[in-house]
Amino acid sequence: MSMRKLSLLITMVLGITSLAAQEFTPNVVNTNDFRGRIEGAFEWEVVDNLSVEASVQMRLNNDLSSIDRFQTGFGLNYAVSKYFNLGADYLLINIHDVAAWKRPRHRVNINLEGNVKVGRVELSLRERVQTTFRTDSVNRYEKMNPEIVLRSRLTAEYNIRHSKWTPYALFELHNTLNAPKVVANYKHDPYSIDNFITRYRAGAGVKFRITRNHRLDFYYYFDYDRSYNIDYKGNKGDLKGYVQENEYRHIFGITYKFKL
Repeated sequence: MSMRKLSLLITMVLGITSLAAQEFTPNVVNTNDFRGRIEGAFEWEVVDNLSVEASVQMRLNNDLSSIDRFQTGFGLNYAVSKYFNLGADYLLINIHDVAAWKRPRHRVNINLEGNVKVGRVELSLRERVQTTFRTDSVNRYEKMNPEIVLRSRLTAEYNIRHSKWTPYALFELHNTLNAPKVVANYKHDPYSIDNFITRYRAGAGVKFRITRNHRLDFYYYFDYDRSYNIDYKGNKGDLKGYVQENEYRHIFGITYKFKL
């Protein structure tokens, strides 16, 4: 093959790639929101190193003006050693949208957490596989069902000597593992999945030990949340809309825990 033909072939390939990239470039929408969370939790150590937990939480959105969701949860946590914990939990999620409640969602989490102390600082790294099942019918080319997310969280706590207060800071990444790739026509193009980071979270808070059994946790999270809204025409299956929604969330929360 001559250099001229090779150059022409490379130009054609690059041109086709460029057109495809332009075709699937999303429109970007940026929003800001102040949110709130109120939670009550119960923890009971059934036997040594094995505890059960239950919780109920209400979330607010739209600058704290409306209910976002109610969720209840139940879980188990096992201390493998002084350095490692294993856990699993289930959540029933009821989401409120504008003026109506959506169909509930079911979520299962599998957790592995490692801890180490350095002086008065305790560092912990938690890896969580989060699987969320929708109960409504969706087009798998538009939305995931189930949605599988890997959540990686690093936390640092500081133990203040002779104090009931424990400040902490954290950073967390949400990596969606089975997002649908955008195609020109979902009825003709093959289905494939993609993975990408959908949320960056930075937070800080302080825990307060009221008594041996009663605890409070006050916290603030800043979330950069990135999601993609994919829409295809119902009959023909052509790509109708592709929007990247970036939301900057300021989340204020309080948790009360009763521990046995």
